[in-house]
Amino acid sequence: MRDNKMKAGFAVCALWISGGLLFAQDATSRQKLDLPKAPTLVMVKTLPDKGTLVMQVNVGGVNIVRSDMEKTIRLTIDPKAFYDDATQITQTRFIHRVPTIDPKAFYDDATVKSWVRRFDVAGDRAWIDLKLPDHGNNGNHHHSSPEITIAVPAQTDLKLELGVGQLTVKGVEGNKELHVGIGELDVGLSDASQYHEIQTSSKLGEADDDTSNQHSGGFFPKTHHTSVQGPYKLHATVGIGQVNVARNANER
Repeated sequence: MRDNKMKAGFAVCALWISGGLLFAQDATSRQKLDLPKAPTLVMVKTLPDKGTLVMQVNVGGVNIVRSDMEKTIRLTIDPKAFYDDATQITQTRFIHRVPTIDPKAFYDDATVKSWVRRFDVAGDRAWIDLKLPDHGNNGNHHHSSPEITIAVPAQTDLKLELGVGQLTVKGVEGNKELHVGIGELDVGLSDASQYHEIQTSSKLGEADDDTSNQHSGGFFPKTHHTSVQGPYKLHATVGIGQVNVARNANER
């Protein structure tokens, strides 16, 4: 009887040890996929102060900032990884398991450059037209969207249109005509007194203007503020989503 209990105990210990070894082996065999990094594209052109930027982008995250170089417009496209970090971690490589991620499904230099349909400057006017890959709207939510940063002179008029995504503008003085079809539009003003008119609206969502403490939501929300002073005007609209105008002490 005693011998049977000892044998059973040894068997349990053996199973416990073997299970631990298998777990350790599985953990050591698992690693984040070593995937290639997409190249960042940087394009620079000359644009004088008090010029105008006209931009159209179909989808993505777009940031408009003040340039740290005088009389310069700089376009930076960070394609990000084709797959986001969470997907790369979960879709890991195990023993006897084939990863579901295709390591070849990444952007090369030529592909990233092909997204720039137009980047021209004539006199004091610049045009940018970008056609970026549309991952999220195709039902695939495991891909990272490219991030666009455009640095312009401190005083630049902006006429910007983004189809789907998030558009952020800060640190740039001048007239602004901004529109996002679906998504979010954020505008930071270092000096709201420079604007004689600030108008925001959305067909469905929220419209907030912190510079005049106006907030509206639901169907067709809008804000409208006028002043007798200021040389500029700001019109910021979103089809479906949220538009925010806020005081931004940070010039950058």
